[in-house]
Amino acid sequence: MTSALRVSDLSVHYGKHHALKNIDLEINSGELIGIIGPNGAGKTSFIKALCGRVDYDGLVQIGDTRLKRGNNRQKLLGLVPQDIGLYTHMTARENLTAFAKIMGLSRTERKDAIEAALDAVGMTAKANDVISALSGGMKRRINVAAAIMHKPKVIIFDEPTAGVDVPARDTLHRLARKLAETGIAVLLVTHELEQAEALCDKILILCDGAKLDFDTPPRILTRNFAGMREVMVRYACPPQDEIIQSMKPFEFRQGELPTIWTAMTQASEVSFVSAFMTALKNRNDLVREVSVRRPGLTSLMHRIEQTGSCQ
Repeated sequence: MTSALRVSDLSVHYGKHHALKNIDLEINSGELIGIIGPNGAGKTSFIKALCGRVDYDGLVQIGDTRLKRGNNRQKLLGLVPQDIGLYTHMTARENLTAFAKIMGLSRTERKDAIEAALDAVGMTAKANDVISALSGGMKRRINVAAAIMHKPKVIIFDEPTAGVDVPARDTLHRLARKLAETGIAVLLVTHELEQAEALCDKILILCDGAKLDFDTPPRILTRNFAGMREVMVRYACPPQDEIIQSMKPFEFRQGELPTIWTAMTQASEVSFVSAFMTALKNRNDLVREVSVRRPGLTSLMHRIEQTGSCQ
């Protein structure tokens, strides 16, 4: 496979704070890479370094071009920012025309580039609509069109689904996958862990400025949870102290809601659930659901937030 992006010994410092610490990785053309990590992990500093927006030490290379401070990176990179970066009083086509000029596309190149970008994001029918009249998801698709007009080798989606509804989120993720299939290396910074696990070829995990792992989701999860299962219990209402005490021997922890509790086990699913239900001592009526599943990236992120490490 052809290398699209290589970074070596990449470090970013803000005074005495080390935001990135000696990151090494190589990404191939056509790969969709998820970038995840807790708040303060270094995700933003990593993207800023790639885009040349902060000083850094180390190597950043796109294709055969080693990037240095002052390089014209916009010819090699495309960025879909978290915030909508469009002129709301202009039409979609007018926005793309303005961005094409900024990117240095010639007059003869612009028309075909704009039409191809609109077609790629499925927005040809809305090309002459004013941006302010479009939905949030549509605006983000025009953002993507602006980022791909110049046919970059690498495109970065920086939290593109923030503030959009589920259908728009799914559309953007499918679009990221589609762009990767055309041969572009796609970097997706996201908190949508289940989507990243299902969608991405590889996952880069950052924490406290360091690279914790970089591999396919199955390999990462096997290294961290080999043979383990995650048990999820959903209660009808938040459990009282008596129930919480009954859960302690099983090492349950509260999930995203006070009614949801999860635990890891290497015991057989039947024996674990049976022992737990027995421990509730006739308060089984409070349990609305018990499910068992293989741990995913969400489970791994909880571990990282608690311990600062994988495995």
